Amino acid sequence: MTPAPTRSRTKESLARAIAVASLVLSIVYLGWRLVFTLSIGGLWLSIPFFLLEVYGAISLGLFIFSVWDIDSSVIPKPVSQTDLTIAVLIPTYNEDVEVLLPTVSASVALAPNHETWVLDDGNRDWVRSMAESVGARYVRRGDNSHAKAGNLNHALKLVKTDLVAVLDADHVPSAGFLTDTIGYFDDPKLALVQTPQDFYNTDSFEHVGQYQEEAMFYRVIQPGKNRWGAAFWCGTSALLRTEALRSVGGVATESLTEDLQTTMKLHRRGWRTVFHNDVLARGLAPASYLEYAVQRRRWGAGAMQILRNDNPFTKPGLSSHQRLAYLATFSGWFEGIRTLGYFLAAIAVVVTGTAPIDAPLHIFLPLYGAVFASQQVAMLLLARGRHSFGAGILFDFFRLPASIRAMGRLIAPNGARFLVTPKGRAGSERSLGHLPSSLMILSVTGLVAWTYFVLSTFGLTPTLYRDFGVVVVALFFLVLDLMVLFVALGRATSWRFAADRRGARRFEAPVSVDIAGRNGKLYRPSVTGGVLVFDPRPTAVGASIGPSLNVGDKVSVAIDDGTTFGSLAATVMKVRGDGYALAFADEQWATQAILARALFNAQLQELPLDEDHAGVVLSFHELFHFEESEFAEIFAA
Repeated sequence: MTPAPTRSRTKESLARAIAVASLVLSIVYLGWRLVFTLSIGGLWLSIPFFLLEVYGAISLGLFIFSVWDIDSSVIPKPVSQTDLTIAVLIPTYNEDVEVLLPTVSASVALAPNHETWVLDDGNRDWVRSMAESVGARYVRRGDNSHAKAGNLNHALKLVKTDLVAVLDADHVPSAGFLTDTIGYFDDPKLALVQTPQDFYNTDSFEHVGQYQEEAMFYRVIQPGKNRWGAAFWCGTSALLRTEALRSVGGVATESLTEDLQTTMKLHRRGWRTVFHNDVLARGLAPASYLEYAVQRRRWGAGAMQILRNDNPFTKPGLSSHQRLAYLATFSGWFEGIRTLGYFLAAIAVVVTGTAPIDAPLHIFLPLYGAVFASQQVAMLLLARGRHSFGAGILFDFFRLPASIRAMGRLIAPNGARFLVTPKGRAGSERSLGHLPSSLMILSVTGLVAWTYFVLSTFGLTPTLYRDFGVVVVALFFLVLDLMVLFVALGRATSWRFAADRRGARRFEAPVSVDIAGRNGKLYRPSVTGGVLVFDPRPTAVGASIGPSLNVGDKVSVAIDDGTTFGSLAATVMKVRGDGYALAFADEQWATQAILARALFNAQLQELPLDEDHAGVVLSFHELFHFEESEFAEIFAA
């Protein structure tokens, strides 16, 4: 288990005091800006720039509200036995065996007694064989209407249990997933226990050094919603009361974010929800920018569908605290306005020479700097070590295309459809990362504006810079944005995050094996194979050191890390030095399931951040470093 670190009451009070002071300072600053600094001659630019600053202060206020207290839940003791009946539901569509088998095998092994149901919208016979071989129930339906939500609703017509746990096909539960969460359901009005989403592929697109893009949401913002009774379902790694789901008509099908909309319906009916801030399952974070973009576009489109058709601010049944908490959630999809707005404002100043602020720079810059610094310090302290300034800006740009598309869906809602986030194997060949066209357009636009500035300083354009200092400041911020954009484009198209032909997760710790009496180690092991290296000497009487294995040889691999798990038939695929690349034969489900549990139980250990850490500090190397070959890829793309 990996519970979130707690801080002393003194540190919490200090963080809150600084946050409130920053909010007050922001309000005073905005009052000064409104009364004294709007540029009468350039209101077309001055007013939008001021509104961007207002939006920033509102975002700060909502963030303070959201994360004021992340320790408000009373955590029950683990439950080893219960009278409640439970079914673990695993919806799947197109995931490979390397992704699905570890989740199903770990779910079957959970305590206490329960059922595990594999809900296959892909109608695959091998999934049926795998599920039944490891002790799970297999279900398929006649059509794929309403995607994941429809799949779960079909299962709800069949299950007879008191509780249902929902796990995405890639989310492998730890041994305490059920025992640590069942105790909450002693409250008869509790409908949902959500746990954090965490990820075992720490080399994913979302991971930059210690920073993980979703960590602040799952370890700080979501637990903070407990105080306001507004924690919501995130689609996976959750336990729900079947009666509560049925009371709201099942899983919502009116939007692409069925989990969030279902939670809103539960809250309107008076059901309670809670967030258990302890990692109890781990899945696959998007490995490439394309996977990341597909996921964020779906989330953004779903959020806009809810705002149009099931608005939490106009429908009855929610408390004022819940409405405010939902406002904080939905406002995040409008952050793209601020990111894009500041970028375009800098370009407007450079191209037109218009000053958006009517105040001397020696007065404005210190005041703006003080407000900005106070806001960043407040966020770092309230984020409890889950925020990085540099990486945060980088991912603001990565989220920008999804935010823009989401706002477009608010105006023109038609055409949005559920797209499964690609996971695991992406094809037969490794391919270069996806180039974000919108970020490329912004980069080119910024470079054109910078070139225009150079030409203007030599009098080669119609633009005259009457307040050259303001233009230089705008150019400075434009250059910073361009640097971040170039890093974003480089990361998105890097071979490190390219689509991979390999679907299995390779672990670092080797596994001890035995082949015909010869001991060895299986390096980079997975549920589908690994690299075999024999020990220098045989250990069994009569075992031979040679001859060496050859490509195509069939071997029987006995897995043993202290307990013999059984044998796996394998084929030698490659020979390189003293190493032999082995591929396990297909459909050895029972033994592969045991191996999968052993691998994931040994490897899925989170390193919690130091509770005194004010924020994840990324080195220049971590945020901006690329290999020489990756620079070539950027320009080649």
